[in-house]
Amino acid sequence: MSNIFRYISKIFRIFSIYGFFQGIIILIKFLIPNDKKISLPNIKYPFLIRNIPTDKGIFHQIFIELEYDIPLDLSSNPTIIDAGSNIGLFSVYIKNKFPNSNIICIEPDQDNFNLLNQNTKDYSNISYENSGLWNSKTKIKVYDKYNTGKSGLIVEEDDINGNIEAVSVDFLIEKYNLKKIDLIKIDIETSEIQLFKKNYQNWIPKCKYIIIELHDRIEVGCSTSFFNAIHECLPNYKFEVRGENIIIENLDF
Repeated sequence: MSNIFRYISKIFRIFSIYGFFQGIIILIKFLIPNDKKISLPNIKYPFLIRNIPTDKGIFHQIFIELEYDIPLDLSSNPTIIDAGSNIGLFSVYIKNKFPNSNIICIEPDQDNFNLLNQNTKDYSNISYENSGLWNSKTKIKVYDKYNTGKSGLIVEEDDINGNIEAVSVDFLIEKYNLKKIDLIKIDIETSEIQLFKKNYQNWIPKCKYIIIELHDRIEVGCSTSFFNAIHECLPNYKFEVRGENIIIENLDF
């Protein structure tokens, strides 16, 4: 019974955000078992999602639950890092909210990366790294360790058998000549343990906003690693929880 109520609640939320007719179109597309090209009001270009639960879940998180509809005080041409870009829906959302933004997308999985490129190709000032995000430049392997699908792929360091490059935030700062990072969004499926284990002291103070999904439900230690680094680097910050995300605002930025 509770599942029925949740489903009805989702339907009413779609109607409340997009109106009855646009809501019906969205619902019909999600009932048809194939890949879906989605067009939404206030989103400049249509985008594609696959007929898999993870893509549907990310769509719901971003465009129905509006978990990233956060008041952000960004500069006129903000620099944004989208770490764990998946198929690019966060970048699509944020690019329409901040059209002058410069976005660096990081996604290690090749299938996700290909669709990320397709979904964002019509937008300007988006750069792509087919890599994982780590605390140093290294080799990694990517696999579905916990059988969670394409949105839950785990990255592990493997200097010998790793077939994908991993990059650090410091590497990105040097490569793209970044003086500051207005916003970094991090959804990297437990790799935050390693990201905030070392080599974070330089880049964290350069960030105004950090939006992160922590994954202690998968591997204990994600929150500990993250908050130890935040407490060390940011004497003054504001903390907020929005859906699955934790939002840190650096008040000394």
